[in-house]
Amino acid sequence: MIRITVSIRLTTQQVENYYRGRIRWVIATAPDGRTVQLPFKVLHPFISKNGIDGMFIITTDQKHKFKTIDRLPTKPRQNLDAEV
Repeated sequence: MIRITVSIRLTTQQVENYYRGRIRWVIATAPDGRTVQLPFKVLHPFISKNGIDGMFIITTDQKHKFKTIDRLPTKPRQNLDAEV
């Protein structure tokens, strides 16, 4: 199995474009320069009211065929716009 870690951040508008049939694929680049192309449908479990935002591990077979995607646990982002 091959594992690739990528960061994916999609706005609500980009998610809407998928549902309107304008997008079918998401392309992400790993820190080591590898590029992966994923069918948008594998990201369905990760859609929130704010779109999609997180670090993910993509697992493929030796022929680079998609097998799984898992979200890495992350710390909540701080709201930098909040008043102190």
